[in-house]
Amino acid sequence: MEAFAERLISARKKKSFTQSVVAEKLQVSFQAVSLWERGETFPETGKLTELAELLEVSIDWLLTGKESVESFFEQTDISERIFNEERMYTYIKSYATARGMAQTLRALPFAREKHEGQCRCGKEKIPYIYHPLLVSCHALALGLGEDALVATALLHDVCEDCGVLPEELPVEEDVKEAVILLTKDSTAAGETKEAKVKYFAKISGNKIAIMVKLLDRCNNVSSMALSFKSKRMAEYIKETEEWIYPLFEKANKDYPEYSDKVFLLKYQIVSMVQSLKKQLS
Repeated sequence: MEAFAERLISARKKKSFTQSVVAEKLQVSFQAVSLWERGETFPETGKLTELAELLEVSIDWLLTGKESVESFFEQTDISERIFNEERMYTYIKSYATARGMAQTLRALPFAREKHEGQCRCGKEKIPYIYHPLLVSCHALALGLGEDALVATALLHDVCEDCGVLPEELPVEEDVKEAVILLTKDSTAAGETKEAKVKYFAKISGNKIAIMVKLLDRCNNVSSMALSFKSKRMAEYIKETEEWIYPLFEKANKDYPEYSDKVFLLKYQIVSMVQSLKKQLS
């Protein structure tokens, strides 16, 4: 964190910007910039990108002090700049380090190791680790920065997809419990309506599990047009409407502290579902 602050100060002075100028251009408070430079807080994902652009440095350099082979401004695709595995990994690590998020710092390398070699289905061979990293970055972008929640987002698929036992997870009981609740029975028995009722009922009773489930579904819905065939997409839309939509109401009722975040997740998921339904009709 201190190294990040030192690099930020150096880059700002090289541009001859005051803290006030940086604050004005990024539309944040002067105090926010001051806290970044004192190493007491860390910019959110979006502001980190804007900060790098403003100072004409790479995100890699700000976070690690190292330059990638390809210059930040030579990368014209925004997805290459933001949704790169290394950048997401480094951002989560830096965020967690700055805030003393011990469970997240243990979960991050564990998830990467366990998902090594796995790819998400679709035309392009996308490393599976992109999914938990994206879900975790989404959580942070929404202000869901609790250690247990981010650690759960990182680990939510390792028991289901990697053969990891809950007792092997390098985290505390609250995260283990949430991961267990999110782990689906992959056998035919797990696909029955009775099994699904029990599965979603248990998730809805745990505030970490319910928020990670909504984040997970948001990521899946956002990417399914690229990876699902029409029949699978229709099935997933139906499942989302039947089982995920009720979670919005449950989360709003039982966990009002997350109401703003639930609204944003609901907006994105419902919007995507309606657009995809039109595409299929």
